[in-house]
Amino acid sequence: MTEYTVGEYIAEFLVKLGVKNVYGLIGTSILDFVDILYEYKKEIRFITTRHEQTAVSMADAEYRVSNRLASALVHAGPGFLNSLISLGIAYKDHIPLILISGGVRRRLYGSDAWLEVDQQTLAKPVTKASVRLNDENLIYDSLKILIEKAFEKPFGPVLLEIPEDMWNKKVKVEKEFPSLNQLMKTSSRPEPSELKYVYEKFEAASRPAILICGEASCFGVEEIYSELADRLNAYVLTTGNARGACDEYNPRCLGRVGFGGGSIPADKVLEEADFILVLGDELDDITTYNYIIYPTGDLIAVSESPLIEKRHVYYDKIFKRDPVKFAKELLKFLRKKDVKLVKNEWDQYVDKLKKEWINILNESLSREYQGYVNPARFFKRLNEMLPENSIVTGGQGVHIVYTYQFMRFRKPKRFLAATNLGAMSYAFPAAMGAKTVYPDYEVIAVVGDGEFMMTVHDFETCIREDIPVKVVV
Repeated sequence: MTEYTVGEYIAEFLVKLGVKNVYGLIGTSILDFVDILYEYKKEIRFITTRHEQTAVSMADAEYRVSNRLASALVHAGPGFLNSLISLGIAYKDHIPLILISGGVRRRLYGSDAWLEVDQQTLAKPVTKASVRLNDENLIYDSLKILIEKAFEKPFGPVLLEIPEDMWNKKVKVEKEFPSLNQLMKTSSRPEPSELKYVYEKFEAASRPAILICGEASCFGVEEIYSELADRLNAYVLTTGNARGACDEYNPRCLGRVGFGGGSIPADKVLEEADFILVLGDELDDITTYNYIIYPTGDLIAVSESPLIEKRHVYYDKIFKRDPVKFAKELLKFLRKKDVKLVKNEWDQYVDKLKKEWINILNESLSREYQGYVNPARFFKRLNEMLPENSIVTGGQGVHIVYTYQFMRFRKPKRFLAATNLGAMSYAFPAAMGAKTVYPDYEVIAVVGDGEFMMTVHDFETCIREDIPVKVVV
């Protein structure tokens, strides 16, 4: 049995989970924990920001680009309230992170004390789970539950609120710190009959397609999806959270589909394909322009997320499996059978759509603006000049359309945006978080002028912490 303070235990737990960075803004309710983090400075880097919104989005971006869990630390009351938009972004895009917040002292709780707001109630709509720790002996169980919830599909952020008088409370713990792998549920593999059923649907289809969602986007999948598309003579569409999951230079990848940046070929194929395999849970109002562009063919979804059943979409079948594992096993199945489907009429039709789309893009590139740069030309040139090791983050507004139409990504997790909440203020902090993980990468934030003013104060953080991102306004 080992004795810790509550703050020490939380720091030890973060280290065991593989957390390398804590982002935050200091306040009196968390000062004791900041002191403890100083003692852990060899294991955990504490980066102070100029706004809590920035801190949470940096933690969000760290997970997106590396699959490494990060944490944010905020002061009670106003500090917590400043984090809510970024919590909402992470929640809607299914990004796990740990928000640690200070809270009012236990004897003052519920008395309308200074700094007091009902953080637990406010956090409920934008977190997978939240806990206010009122008994130090529950620290192990509380942390375990929070991390399990964060990695229960759909993934998402969690909140741990610690009253100001709790940080230095002594606690004796018998159980070992669990690793992240121990806390995550094992995903299920597909049955052979399911793979056979899906293959037969592709074989029978005249106009097949594959929609890749954020749930099905992870490192190393781009070659899997490219080969699936080639073997099945299918065209690949991606949601905003899955850009790069299929190499966007592959002629079978039609890129982003849906509101806020969908290409015409992708939108048309979504509507006109007679069979679509949906890998993930994002066939939603964004993908379908509020269900106006609606798939007319058969639909099979592969997802472990309960959100799949909330969408206003009728599926012929839903396989509750991990979509990445399903795709890998489907490819093994196709290789074993040496499948190479041919659908010439579908290819000819999609080629026609692509030529029409290229004409539209070329017209945009040819425009001359008196006294202004042609933004289409600028982003096309930026795309050509970026090195292979680069990450782009996009804001919200008309400007983001240029990053969808004129910038291409060959790998997943190299383009980040607040896709499902649609909130401004994400791009610059996300670029900072990505650059913290990959200091040797070229990291560029693309923002609107109004959006940039929401987070411009954290240029000071970039200078102080040596986080040299570039910003295109």
